[in-house]
Amino acid sequence: MTTQYLTAADTAKLVRKALKEAFPDMKFSVRSHTYSGGASLTVAWTDGPNVKQVEAVTCRFQGSYFDGQIDYKGSIYHLVGGVPVSFGADSIHCRRSFSDVAIEQGIDRIFRKYPQNFREAGIAKPTIEEFRSGRLWATYVPFLSSHCGDSLQGEINAAINHHSDRLRGKESPTAQSVFVTHDDGYSRQCGSGYSAVSVH
Repeated sequence: MTTQYLTAADTAKLVRKALKEAFPDMKFSVRSHTYSGGASLTVAWTDGPNVKQVEAVTCRFQGSYFDGQIDYKGSIYHLVGGVPVSFGADSIHCRRSFSDVAIEQGIDRIFRKYPQNFREAGIAKPTIEEFRSGRLWATYVPFLSSHCGDSLQGEINAAINHHSDRLRGKESPTAQSVFVTHDDGYSRQCGSGYSAVSVH
C-alpha cells in the first residue's frame, strides 16, 4: 500500500484538530518549523491541562524519535484509518505558560502545605513578581517535600507544572485514528533501547 507523506504544516493541522477534540475549551497555538534535515512542531497554551495530558494526544503524530546516547534520529511508522502515513514533524514540543492566577495558586499550595518550614526559616509567602523575576532561585526552605535541597522557585515550578484543571482530556477521534505500527528498531539494537511501541 502506498504511503501518504504529510508536510509539517499538514501534520500541524491534524494536531490542532486532535487537541480541539480533546480539550474543546482550550486555545492552542500549533506552529511548524522546518530546518535542514527535518521539521518540528511547537504546541503552546496557557494554564489548563498539564504537559503530560497534552503529550498523550500529540505523541501520536511524531514522525521520528531521537536517541541521544548514540546521537541518532530514527523513524516511527503509522497507519491512519488503515493507510500508511509518514508525518512531517520529526518532533513535537509542548510549551505551557502560566497566568498570574495559576502562579498564585501554585504559591498557595506550597505555602499552605509547609507553613512550619516557612516560619522556621523566617521566609514570608512569596509573591508572583518574585517568582516571575526568578529571584526565588536563590531562596531555600529546609526540608521541603521530596525536592529537599531545591530552591523555592523549583518547588513552585514543580507544583504549577504538575497541576491540571481536569482529570483527563476528552477522547479525540482524530488521535484515536492514528496507530503506531513500529519504529526502525535501531535504538533497541545499538542504542539506549527506545521503542515507539510496547515490546514484550
